[in-house]
Amino acid sequence: MQRKISTPATKRSTQQKPKASSVTPAATEPRQAILQPDEYQILDNIQRRVLWLSTLIVHHANTRPSADDIKVGGHQASSASMVTILTALYFHFLNAEDRVSIKPHASPAYHAIQYLLGNLDQHYLQTLRAFKGLQAYPSRTKDPDPVDFSTGSVGLGAVAPAFAAVTQRYTQQHFEQVTSQRFIAVIGDAELDEAISGRPPSMRRCRERAMY
Repeated sequence: MQRKISTPATKRSTQQKPKASSVTPAATEPRQAILQPDEYQILDNIQRRVLWLSTLIVHHANTRPSADDIKVGGHQASSASMVTILTALYFHFLNAEDRVSIKPHASPAYHAIQYLLGNLDQHYLQTLRAFKGLQAYPSRTKDPDPVDFSTGSVGLGAVAPAFAAVTQRYTQQHFEQVTSQRFIAVIGDAELDEAISGRPPSMRRCRERAMY
């Protein structure tokens, strides 16, 4: 299987951390939601690869040789449940400056996607929860592929995009920066169980540009 595939997606840089952008709206218009039949087929083929890879990532983590023979888990079902959503996001919907908060238990699916996009070396697929390997939850500082938001503890990923949207709005109002950047939170039941995810009334206005 090739590491890079031709898709409608905009590839993300592996060398730079996410930062604010001043790209004009005309250059970053949201992609159309309506797809052609061949585009549906392309996305379906991609999501099948993502599902297979994410399943294999977790399987290998629990069957690789270990001195203490301790299983490491990996949230197989939680990851599989996000495959379709993440495939649609990263291979069709997202623009280059959009930022996504990944459901932490979907870490294997996210890393599988980054591998297919060419942002992750193949050998890392065998290192989930290993020393200096892929993290159980996406991490901006420890994962080798680009991560927009660190989402462990679990509740952070649900609210971080809202606060990022507030910061973006401030820069637009005070520094006249024009951007169509969007912030997206992909969350599950674990995030909704965390107290920080309650999103009090004071945060309602923050969610105008944050998508859930």
